[in-house]
Order: sequence, then C-alpha cells, then structure tokens
Amino acid sequence: MKSIKFLFLILAFCILPSLRAEDVDVEVSPPEPLMNESFFVTFKVKTTGNVDPYISFTPVGATVQGKREQGVSISTTVINGKFTTNREQNYVYELIAERSGQVTIKNIKVEIGGKTNNVKDLHINILAQARRIPDAFMEAQASKTKVYLGEAIDVNYYLYFKTAISANDVKEFPKLNKFIKRFHHVNSPVETVQYKGQVLKRILAYSARLYPEKVGNAVLDPMTISAQVIENDYSSPFGGFGMGAQRYKSRDLSSPRIEVEVLPLPSENVPAGFTGLVGEHEFSLSIAKNKYLVNEPIEIKLEVKGKGALENLDAPTIYTDNNLEAFDTKSEVSEIGTQSAKKLFEYTLLARGPLNIKQRELSLAYFDPSNGRYIEKKLSIPALEVSGVASSAGNSGVGAAAAKNKEASSAPEEDFLSKLFSSSNESGKKVEKNLIGLVGPNLKGENRWFDRWFDVFNIIITLLITAVVGSWYYSSKNKIATTDQAGEVRKDIAHMKNKGLNYSELYKVVAALDKQNKMSNGGLSVNRIIDESGLSLEAKLYFKQTLQVCEEKNFGINKQDKKIVFESKHFKELLKNI
Repeated sequence: MKSIKFLFLILAFCILPSLRAEDVDVEVSPPEPLMNESFFVTFKVKTTGNVDPYISFTPVGATVQGKREQGVSISTTVINGKFTTNREQNYVYELIAERSGQVTIKNIKVEIGGKTNNVKDLHINILAQARRIPDAFMEAQASKTKVYLGEAIDVNYYLYFKTAISANDVKEFPKLNKFIKRFHHVNSPVETVQYKGQVLKRILAYSARLYPEKVGNAVLDPMTISAQVIENDYSSPFGGFGMGAQRYKSRDLSSPRIEVEVLPLPSENVPAGFTGLVGEHEFSLSIAKNKYLVNEPIEIKLEVKGKGALENLDAPTIYTDNNLEAFDTKSEVSEIGTQSAKKLFEYTLLARGPLNIKQRELSLAYFDPSNGRYIEKKLSIPALEVSGVASSAGNSGVGAAAAKNKEASSAPEEDFLSKLFSSSNESGKKVEKNLIGLVGPNLKGENRWFDRWFDVFNIIITLLITAVVGSWYYSSKNKIATTDQAGEVRKDIAHMKNKGLNYSELYKVVAALDKQNKMSNGGLSVNRIIDESGLSLEAKLYFKQTLQVCEEKNFGINKQDKKIVFESKHFKELLKNI
C-alpha cells in the first residue's frame, strides 16, 4: 500500500507542472519559417498579480536575435465581493535558423512569484524554400476559435486564386451544426491580398455570424466550390519563347475544417434576471398609456439591441396580475449591419377586471465575455391602472352625439320656458329712478268676486299649458335621442352586413340595449344586458355566442377559425328593442 501511495504522489508532482502550464501559451509566426529568415516565438503569460515573469529556454538548431515586450492587457473581476486583477503579458523572441529541418525549443520554464511553470518542448519545421501555393484554393477564417456558450463567431469563406477563374459554382455549403446561423448577403468584388509572402486574388464566397448552442468542441465544416481555373502550360511549343498556353481545368476546392472550443458560462454570481445573452445589449420599453378600462386591449413593445443570439431570447414578463390575460407575444429579429441585431416583442394584454400595478424596475442581465462577468441593466416598468368597464370608441361617440343633439333640440324650449316663468330680476336689467317709459293704465275700483274667480281661472289655464308644454318637451327630447341612436346603430349593422362582423362594432350595437346606462358604472356586463333585454331566447343566445367568437378572432384568443353568420332577423329584433 505504501508503494502505491508513493507512486500516486510521484504522478501528482509530475502532473502539477503541466497543470500550471495552462497559464502560458506559446505561438510561432510564421508557422513554417524559412531558413536564414527571422521567425518569432511569442510567450503569452497570464498572471493574477503584479510580478513580472522570468522566461528561460534552450533553442536547438536556431539562435536568438532579440527580445521585446509586446504589451500588457489588464482586466478586473469581482467574485463574492473580492477583486481579482488578471494580467496577460506578451514576450516576443526573434530567432533565426541557418539550416532547414527541425528546430526544437526545449527546457522552457516560466517563473512567476517563486513558482515555476514547465512548458512542453516546442518543435518547429524550418523550410529550405517556401511551399508552392496552389493556383486556387478555399480557406475559412474564423474570428475566434475559443468562445463562451452563446458568444458570436464571424466566419468568412474565401476563394483564393493566382491568375483568373472563369466560373465557380457552390457544390456544398457548410452545415455548421450546433450553431445558430445568420447568413450575410455576399456581394464581394475581387480583391488583391498578400498571402504567405505571395500576392494573390480572392473572393468572399460565403459569410455568416454564428452562435454556439452546446458546450464542448464544435466544427466549422468545409465549403466546397467547383471552379474553372485558368492555368499556364509552359510545356507547349510556345513555352521556349516565354509564352505559356492557357488552359482551363475544372477543380473541386474545399476549405479545411476549423475546430472551435466552446466554454460554459460561469456558474457563480449569476443574476436572477439573466437573459442568456452574451455580449453588450440595450433594452427599451414603450407603452401608449398607463390608464385603461376593463376589456380594453393593452399593447406594449419591448426592443432589445445587441450582439448576442437574440433568436433564443424569450419574452420577459412585464406585468403580472390575476385580472390580466396575456395573448401570444409577437416577436421579430432584424439585423443591424453584420455585428448586431434587434428583436422587437409586441405584447397584447386584456384586463378582465380592475387592477392597480405600481411602478417598478425590471432587472435584465447579459454576460460580457471580454471581462468574464455578468452585467445588469435596470428597465423602468411604468404603473398600470385599469378601472370601470370598457365601451367601444364608436359607442362613446354615439353617446356624445346624442347628448349634443339633445342639447340642441332642448335649447329653444328651455329658452321659452325660462322667459315665460322667470322673475323680473333674472332679466339682468335694473329700473333706474325717475326714468319714464311706456306704461299701461292703472284702473282702480272695487274688487268684485268675478275678478277673483277670473284670476283663479287664469292660474288653472296657465298650469295646464305648462304641463302640456313640459310633457311635449321631454317626449320630443327622448324621441330625438332615441331616433339618433337608432340611426347610428342601423349604420353599424349595415356596415357589418357588407364588410363582416367584428367585435368593436358588434359590442357597440349590443350596448345600445343598455337604455339606463348601467354599464358605464361597471355594474353590469354586456352579457347581463343581453339577458335583461326584451329579446327572444334565440336572439339572446345568438348575440352572446357571436360576441364571444368575434372577441376570440379579433384578439387572437383562439387560433381555430370559427365561422360567423350574419342573422338579419336577430338584428331587426334588436332594433325594435332599442
């Protein structure tokens, strides 16, 4: 047992340096240097303190020409209230090899704060001359090969060629599984670039912005293009004169596969309002008003802009209440350039009863991959108040029109009666002293019984005239208002008969049965008004069912397409009861 424990201890000490070496990355540029030409070895050292590292190594087959510091990148993170500063320092060594073959950089050690990190030996292939670049080839270029889950990757597929290409057709597009894909419209002209020391031409054949959906290793698949490549044939009879004959050759060109490492998001300090988005985002909310009536639609818009995978973003909950009924939220994603996008959520709510929701703040968060931490944004949610019972805009318009006509029709009678029975001081005139005007004769005599009875008779006649005029006035006023309302209802019925039934106009027509205006105080529903009306049982059932179907159709409550039939006989019966 002791020997086994001792063996495990030795293995642990052997593995420990390699684990520490994860803080040091080494890169060679160019990957395959030429002999007698400089190449560069870059050490990228990550530390959590302010101590400069000490690097040592032994080059075999090459000599060191110089060293320089390329720069320091500093980032600070907060974990459980503790600040941690991460530094990435780049040290570049210039080397040269005088012969072709393999050069080995061994005994690589990086000392940081008294601790030594051992790095694996580095083997570099030195070429005697540059490799021949093909006349035409495909290559994929990814912006990153190590990303967080949901972080954006831009990938471009280029077609490189030396002389010219007569035609090219896409034979196979990359599948790009395990990614959310946004394809970019490609209209790229031919451009001249320098590639591995040579001047080539290239065309952007395919471009996309990708978002990994699973943690682990993902692959950017190759893209295959069938091209007619123009080549110079110097073996022709004219080759001796320096003139090569051109010929066309059909080739299938495929880009190499690219592996991408997808890291999980940190599980510590995840905010409750985390949206799942990675990258910087902005949130904005708009609502038309904050006071509504019962059964009046409430429309809200939420706009999210940013660099993340907005396709996977679910609609956040804005308002919650037992009296609120939420319909299906509409959403649409549109691109803003090639780096960002916008997602618009359109909410439709319906309050089935009074409610009063206070103003609050909604916390929405995203993950920032540049510094490895979560960022919270506060979205202000305005107060929402719902009261009373909703009536359609058209119905309120009818009421206003009826009231206006009522005023107009009653004005002459009111002026006549007020002048008939008003006292002398209501005229607004004052009698001035010593002012002489027209007067009637004042005959004095004895008060006879006939005169007294004549006065009584005049009072009785006056009261009778007043009663008749008042009765005529009120009956005519009600008749005008009722006639005007019936005319508006007839117009609405005729419009629905020609254009089809809809919830707003049907609600307005049925609400005309409410002669005592009970619905305005929130006491009765429209179904109760139908039940208490003088309609027949068949007509009551028809209007209640038709109202329900129209409501579902207009507000999207039920996706099933239910047929609605216009029954003229029931609408005629309704007009008789108004």
